[in-house]
Amino acid sequence: MQDFERLLKNINNLNINDIFFELWSDNRVQNYIIDLNTEGKPTSQLYELGVDSLGNSLGEYSPFTIPFKVEKGQRFDHITLKDTGDFYESFIVTPLKTGFKIDADPIKEDTNLFQEFGRDIVGLTEENQERLVAFIEADFNKKLEERLFQ
Repeated sequence: MQDFERLLKNINNLNINDIFFELWSDNRVQNYIIDLNTEGKPTSQLYELGVDSLGNSLGEYSPFTIPFKVEKGQRFDHITLKDTGDFYESFIVTPLKTGFKIDADPIKEDTNLFQEFGRDIVGLTEENQERLVAFIEADFNKKLEERLFQ
C-alpha cells in the first residue's frame, strides 16, 4: 500500500515539461538537433536536402557560383548556406520548458541570411521532428520511470 501511495504522490507531482527541459538541455540532444538542421545526418535539412524547416527549397546555385563551389569541393546541386562553415557553427539550441528554440547568427559579410532566405532556415521539418522524438524516446521513458518509481 505504501508503494501505491508513493506512486500516486509521484504522479500528482509529475511535470512532463521538466523532463523535456532536461532532455533539451543535454548536449547530445542539442548536437543532434543542430545536426538535423545543418549537416551530419543523411536528412540534414540545409546541407543534404537544401530545404528550410517548412520543407521549402532554398533554390539552386547560379551558373556563376557553381565553379567556385566545385573548386572548394563543396556541394553545388542545391543551396546549402555553407561556405566557410561560420553559419552552421553559430547554431545554438536554447532549452525551454515548453520546447526549445534554435537560433543562429545570420550575418555573413554583407548578407543577412534570414532576410534573404527567411527565419525558417532555422528549425526542424516535420520529418526531422519525428526523428528527434525517436532519438529521445528511450531517455524520456527512463526519466519518466525514474520520477514515477523513485
